[in-house]
Amino acid sequence: MIKRIYLDSNVLISLLREEIDSSFNIRYLESANFFDFCKRNKHILLLSDWFFMEVKKIIFLSKKDVLEEFNRLKVNFSVIEKKPNNKLTQEIEKQTGLHFFDSVHVAIALENQADLIVTWNKKDFEKAHKFIQCVSPKEISYIL
Repeated sequence: MIKRIYLDSNVLISLLREEIDSSFNIRYLESANFFDFCKRNKHILLLSDWFFMEVKKIIFLSKKDVLEEFNRLKVNFSVIEKKPNNKLTQEIEKQTGLHFFDSVHVAIALENQADLIVTWNKKDFEKAHKFIQCVSPKEISYIL
């Protein structure tokens, strides 16, 4: 079954920066495997303005450049143009203790019927478990 996956920017950033974490996990290869898994299974990656803003801030790629990268990866994606609901964001922040930016991501994911969030920052997003499931790129094939 095709899933709608809200994507945190750090998954793409890890791939493009060829990151290896402090435990010597090869995150960029795990991110590449995640994108390949999504391509094979035709999952839809949801990309928000917040996603594009973070990518631009951290690795200086424009929205156009990011979209070209997703086209190169040949994954299905949908760009979310709608702004997040402030009331929902505040409620998520209040109930979970997430910081504001992560609460915005959760609110956008919920408003756009995402089935789950994929991020390397799973530890923080787990606080939102009563709203939406959150997994790392490495775990996705076990979950779906």
